[in-house]
Amino acid sequence: MNDGVRLRLVILRVLAVSLLVTLGARLWVLQVLDGAHYRRVAEDNRVREVVTPAPRGMILDDQGAALVRNRTSLVISVNRSTTDRQRDGGKAVFEQLSSVIGMSVADIEKKIRFCGPKVPQPCWTGSPYQPVPIAKDATPQQALAIIEHPDRFPGITADLEAVREYPFGPLAAHELGYLAPVSQSQLDQQTAQLKKDGKPSSDGTYHLNSLVGVAGLESVYDTALRGVDGVQDLEVDRFGRVSGTASNTAPIAGDNVVLNLDQGVQAAAEQALRATLDKLPGDAKARTASAVVLNVKTGGVIALASLPSYDPSVFVGGISQQDYQSLSDPANGIPLLSRAYQGTGPAGSTFKIVSTATAMGLLGAKPDQKFPCSPTLQIGSQTFHNFEGESAGPITLHQALVISCDVIFDGFAYDEWLRDGGLRNGKGPYPPAAENFVKMAREMGFGSKSGIDLPGESAGAVVDRAQAQQIWSELKDSYCRRAKNGYPEEKDPATAKRYQQYAAEACVDGYLYNAGAAAQFAIGQGQYLSVSPLQLAVAYASVANGGTVYEPQLAKAIVAPDGTVVKRFAPVVKSKVDVPPDVLGYIREALHGVTTEPGGTGTGVFADWPSNIIPIGGKTGTAEVEGHQDTSWFASFAPVNDPQYAVVVSVPDSGQGAMYAAPVVKSIYQAIFGVGRPAALPGGLPPASLPSVVHDAGAIAAPQANGPAGAVPPVAAGALPDAAAPGAAGGAVLPAALRAGPAATGGQPAQVGVTSAGGPRAPPSSGAG
Repeated sequence: MNDGVRLRLVILRVLAVSLLVTLGARLWVLQVLDGAHYRRVAEDNRVREVVTPAPRGMILDDQGAALVRNRTSLVISVNRSTTDRQRDGGKAVFEQLSSVIGMSVADIEKKIRFCGPKVPQPCWTGSPYQPVPIAKDATPQQALAIIEHPDRFPGITADLEAVREYPFGPLAAHELGYLAPVSQSQLDQQTAQLKKDGKPSSDGTYHLNSLVGVAGLESVYDTALRGVDGVQDLEVDRFGRVSGTASNTAPIAGDNVVLNLDQGVQAAAEQALRATLDKLPGDAKARTASAVVLNVKTGGVIALASLPSYDPSVFVGGISQQDYQSLSDPANGIPLLSRAYQGTGPAGSTFKIVSTATAMGLLGAKPDQKFPCSPTLQIGSQTFHNFEGESAGPITLHQALVISCDVIFDGFAYDEWLRDGGLRNGKGPYPPAAENFVKMAREMGFGSKSGIDLPGESAGAVVDRAQAQQIWSELKDSYCRRAKNGYPEEKDPATAKRYQQYAAEACVDGYLYNAGAAAQFAIGQGQYLSVSPLQLAVAYASVANGGTVYEPQLAKAIVAPDGTVVKRFAPVVKSKVDVPPDVLGYIREALHGVTTEPGGTGTGVFADWPSNIIPIGGKTGTAEVEGHQDTSWFASFAPVNDPQYAVVVSVPDSGQGAMYAAPVVKSIYQAIFGVGRPAALPGGLPPASLPSVVHDAGAIAAPQANGPAGAVPPVAAGALPDAAAPGAAGGAVLPAALRAGPAATGGQPAQVGVTSAGGPRAPPSSGAG
């Protein structure tokens, strides 16, 4: 053997040894180092999941009435793992099924096909091994036709399935929310997190056919409500045929969420708003209004109403594109939007509690000091007027709130603006501006989100000098372009010309914090202020309770299906108002005068109110909005001697606060305290305890009697003249559908129904005595 041959043999031996070493190393990596991973992958290839959705928890009001529950529905489904193995792919079975459920074979095949990039709806997004529902709410006759003839319908099942139900229709729809199929992005995020944590995919909360909360409380408390889905792992062969069951985990029902919200008060608020909107001229579909009722001692949300509303059941089983567009259409008032916490605008004179607190708490105004309430006040080139040019002469701030004198508060704001350096456009440097009116507004919760346990809350706006400069910098180019090109889209030439003049002025010196806008801020108007009804209710609650700003809370507790209290939600203090207690007391007394003293802007509405039993403090507001009719406001609290509730109502595009919003507030108090009607809250106080589960019966029982001893007694029906009856002063008669709702079953194994004491209670009736 020559040297060349010997060299080639050595090279071949080296290559062979290298290949063996490489293969051995790779085999060690696959079997030892990454063995667990590949065993898991192999297991995943061998096992397919079939998910049984867990019964979702109920959402209950403070008395135990089910606002959202589950109902059982007969669902007919197609199991493709069976029909696909049939000789004709299930065609014969589908023809038999078509004659039973009245659906064409073509439509059945569309519903059971798998979704993909080029496959439009309808299609199936779930697992190939999951039965595909094709007919929900089937009739018993249809189900029996399938169950009694399994030989004719192989692969077809008829089962009971829990679906979401809203017993009171659109009542509190914005707060309750709705469900929708889990999105692909949610599934991808879950997969990435499970991979990062080294957990199998079966540990995930969501599955391909999961429904998740996407709005309201259904979204915020989705984790508690959803429970744990049951998972059946099916063993399959290499052809995808089921050969056995690897494991089976039963579903665990979700927890129930108990609210501070009261169904009776909510129904009364929504019906009173509807009655008011029905009286207004114009397109009723586009009319909007909102109401807020808070527990001033805890921040609990007793009612949160917004019209127009919608029925959440439209989302059950999937909403059509046409229906969704209708719910989002401004011509219909955008029913999906809650004006109570997502809508903002000027608050009008209801904002004067902030200005009074600023004048007395920060600027040195005295309780008995008198200020001129003249018909007008001149600030630069602008003339500010009292309502209809009224004059009251020298009066105290108490009287200024009672009769709602604008120019006194305009004057305070103008003087403060001067102390802060006026326009501050000369040579500086200037000392930092105190901006006391802005400071006080923010202390009372304006200009920031209240913290309510709902998604999408608006923060409103409280603009200071620095923010005004920033906003102008961002919008300057737009102002200047509009100053040059005008507003050709505006139909009214006079309005277009006025807007163009505004734009021209803003283009030049829009960064200046001008005196006129500062004065308007003090009376709840102008470009520097925008508030939501919820924020205004939080502010009035802080005045009523002595200066504590609470975060509004809908949820009161989370309760397991067996009645165990999983979590109680304690009141959350957001901030404290830095105002002396005597000043807050002075404001409360002045607001009481609004509804009781001669000249008070609310006395006409509350003239027949039993103020000696349930004294009410409140403030009217009439906010001017460019291009619209006035917004009617009324903000209040009661009882004045021991405040328990703050009630705020806003009716845009209507008129004066005393004409539209105040009667709605009165109707809500009638419902709460039982004035001329049965009380929604017996004793005038929220329940002292939670609804409880009766273990033997598996039912929800109402909580104990409301409140401690000494509670404000309800006013007996007949105690007031007919003028105080609902409808005569802004109240409204509730329809029968709201006066007596259906029995509220839980739709869960541990909760077969709600007791008569804890079911939907009859809201206040229309009886006037």
